[in-house]
Amino acid sequence: MRTQRILSHSTPIPSNLPPAALINSMQSFTPFLSNHKTMTRYSETTPSPEAIADDPFFNPSWDDSIRSFEVTELVTLGPGISKEVTYKVVFQHIPDGMRSRAEAPAGVVIRAEYSVRPRSESMSPTGSESTDSPATAVGEEFELHEDVAVEANSLMIPFIVGSVITAHQTICSGVIDEACKSYFGTGYQ
Repeated sequence: MRTQRILSHSTPIPSNLPPAALINSMQSFTPFLSNHKTMTRYSETTPSPEAIADDPFFNPSWDDSIRSFEVTELVTLGPGISKEVTYKVVFQHIPDGMRSRAEAPAGVVIRAEYSVRPRSESMSPTGSESTDSPATAVGEEFELHEDVAVEANSLMIPFIVGSVITAHQTICSGVIDEACKSYFGTGYQ
């Protein structure tokens, strides 16, 4: 029996990084692949309209923002046991970010939407007072928000979800770091 789990994650964006700089970096798609720590290699393939035709997750109109990759990932099956798996990933631009769909072996399908948006709440530590400056005003700070839908056999979901959470948090942080390095230069820490 197939089941679906929906996951959400937000990562704050440094206030001195313009949202457009992060969106531009994201829409090249490769930061998402290069920051996936279990991915061993990837190569771009020729996308086709059939890749998204029957998937309502994607914008139905075919455009040149759609790109397709074949990726190989080292998947841990158990302690000391891992296996390389190869699968297809399709990406598409959206105005504030991008969407992706990975179709992994064993019927695992992962759809993710990454968007740059104003932060939904203040990130001040509990009990501290926020200053009233424009740099810290709610709505003036941004975050990289991710919504992920994981579909798989219900017996596999508990194993897959933990891996997806860990991998995607690392990916989002890495994508932001890469955008900062590109925007500010290689010395960004």
